[in-house]
Amino acid sequence: MLVRTFLHFHKVGERRERALWRFGYIDWNSILSRPAPSFWIHFWDEWRREAEASLKALGESNASYFSQRLPKPFWWRVVPEFADRTVFLDVETDGTNRITVLGVANWSQYFVFVRGIEDMDEARERIESAAVVVTYNGSGFDLPVLRENFPDWRLPPFHLDLCPLLRRLGYKGGLKVVEAQIGIKRSPKTQGLNGWDAVRLWWQWRDYGDDKALNLLLAYNREDVVNLRPLLEFAYQRLWTMTVEEAPEIGILGK
Repeated sequence: MLVRTFLHFHKVGERRERALWRFGYIDWNSILSRPAPSFWIHFWDEWRREAEASLKALGESNASYFSQRLPKPFWWRVVPEFADRTVFLDVETDGTNRITVLGVANWSQYFVFVRGIEDMDEARERIESAAVVVTYNGSGFDLPVLRENFPDWRLPPFHLDLCPLLRRLGYKGGLKVVEAQIGIKRSPKTQGLNGWDAVRLWWQWRDYGDDKALNLLLAYNREDVVNLRPLLEFAYQRLWTMTVEEAPEIGILGK
């Protein structure tokens, strides 16, 4: 979808982008390979330069180039192109803003880091090497808490917060509520647990050495993290479908 995006081009909004698609300019290469129509001739040189620069940035996997130019409501369009540099993230705290558990995943693996047990350097490396970080309500909680705990860490150029993204699609509520609406089921042992339970389980382990409490906390965090993957796939597919319905021309070349 990113290569079919023109919203970071000069004087291009949603209406003009759809007009470009309608006239057959369905990706950056078509701007370079096809002649300019007379009614856009005064934009064409600049659009050609942007098409060339965008292709170069994508070839170099330069996520920052696009995050600095593309309007935030359309950051979801980078999902396929930067899938191999996407991380899913969720943090647990001790009831203050002190991180106790940091869960990070890519599309196939989950990694958990417990304060005082695991070395956080690996977590830092995984996050800093990513182009996209995916959270649920991370704008209001996870990322501010992460910055407070680790101010020297560099966060990825793109942040996809699934809470407002799914709200645009009509799905409202906390993570567990939205999971249920979409049909994602929690395991029986974590069913009904929430953030305050995560705090309780942490102190149950720290104060009383209850390993079962720690294991349950880690299972809870794991589901918080790995369930972000199907949620992102669901949101992306719905947003893509909506876009194609408005401009079916872009469906010719796929996503």
